[in-house]
Amino acid sequence: MSAAGMTRMFLREIFGRTRQPRGPTPSAALGSNGVLAAMEDGGEVDGRTAAGYLYHSARISQVLIGRRRCVDVGCGNGMQLLQVAALNPAVHFTGVDPSPRMLEAAAARAAALDLRNVDFEVKGFDDLLAAGRGPWDAAISTMTLHDLPDLPALERALQALSVAAGPNGALYVEDFARLKSPLSVEFFVDLDAPSVADRFSALYRCSLLSAFTVDELRDAVARRLPQARLYHTFLVPFLTITKTGDGPLPAPLRQRLAAMRAALPPTQRRALDDLRRFFLLGGLGKDPFR
Repeated sequence: MSAAGMTRMFLREIFGRTRQPRGPTPSAALGSNGVLAAMEDGGEVDGRTAAGYLYHSARISQVLIGRRRCVDVGCGNGMQLLQVAALNPAVHFTGVDPSPRMLEAAAARAAALDLRNVDFEVKGFDDLLAAGRGPWDAAISTMTLHDLPDLPALERALQALSVAAGPNGALYVEDFARLKSPLSVEFFVDLDAPSVADRFSALYRCSLLSAFTVDELRDAVARRLPQARLYHTFLVPFLTITKTGDGPLPAPLRQRLAAMRAALPPTQRRALDDLRRFFLLGGLGKDPFR
C-alpha cells in the first residue's frame, strides 16, 4: 500500500471532526442476489481478500480450542466458515443465513472441498434469538453486522450470539467500523482492486459505508456481550474484533497456519502482516502466526 496514501488516510481519520452518515446496507442497496454475485466475483478465499480470511481463520481457531459445536451466523456463501472448518476438523459447524441461495452456494463449496463437519440452516439472528439456547458451545459471525438495518437490530444480533453460544460459550465477531471520510473508504476499496472496478468493489464500498461506528459497536457489546472484549485496528478503527479468550493452538495447527501464510502471494503476505501489526498495536496479543 502507498505510504503517502496511508499517511493521508490516518490524518483524515485521526483529526477529522465529523463522521459521514451511515449508508444503505448491502442487502438494501444490491439485493441478496447482487451481494452473492459480488462475493463470487471477487471475494474468493484465495483472492484479493485472502489475507483477511486467513487472519480471522487463525484467530477464530484460537477461540475454538476445546469447543465441539459452533454456529456461524450470517455465513453467506461460506468462504470464511469453510476455511475455519477445514482447519478445525474436530469441531462441527452449522452455518446459518437467511438467504437460501447463499446457503446453496456454501453447501456446493463444502461438497467440492469434501468437508464433512459442516451443515447449513436457513435462519437469521432473530430466528436464533427466538429459538433460545441451541446445541452449540461457540458462536461466530464475520462481516455480517454492517448489513443489519439499525441499532436495535445490532443489539438483538449480539444477544442472539450470546444465547446461541451459551453462558460459557466462545465468541468471535468481526466487522468493519465506519470511517469518518468518504476518501478513506475509497482508499481501502482501491487497495489490491483490479484496474476495472468489479462488483466486489461495489460491495466492499457499500459495506464500509453501512458499518456502525466503533462507539456504537462498543456500547452494544458492553450491553449484550459483557463476557467478550472489543478490539480494533490501531489509531483508526477500520476493523473490529469482539472475542472471548484464546486457547493454545496445537503445534500441527500452528505449523499449518505458518505454511498457509508462506504460500500467500507477497502482496497478500504483507497485507496479513499489516493486519497482525495493527491489531497487535490495538491491544490484541497472542498472535497465532508467531
